[in-house]
Amino acid sequence: MSTVELPRDGVELGLPDTPPAPDELFDLVVRTFPGIGGGRLVDIQVVAAQLVGNAYRHADGPRRLRLRRRPEAGVVRVEVEDGSPSRFPVLGRVDTPAHGRGLVMVNRLSVNWGHRPRGDHKTVWAEVRLV
Repeated sequence: MSTVELPRDGVELGLPDTPPAPDELFDLVVRTFPGIGGGRLVDIQVVAAQLVGNAYRHADGPRRLRLRRRPEAGVVRVEVEDGSPSRFPVLGRVDTPAHGRGLVMVNRLSVNWGHRPRGDHKTVWAEVRLV
């Protein structure tokens, strides 16, 4: 994963052709937000892992991940961009054992989430409350 630093509040990186290991994503979140601990940090890690995982399962590349602290809103924003502008995220069902729970978890752990189509790509985003 190639990293580009954002001004003091986050990170942006291009994702490789193969999915990164969950531990890599979890470590990235810890390094990006060293002042956030406990359950909120885990919430951000889970949201990031689910959105990144969905981009690999349901969309084409290229893919980018942005993690940004938004202190004015009291949230951390997780954004995953992919190359499939017309494949919109669909909230799954809790009772689907094989798949479909990722966005249910994102929905429960975030205060807001959605998607933005942009020409030849889209961004799926979620915001996790800091307190």
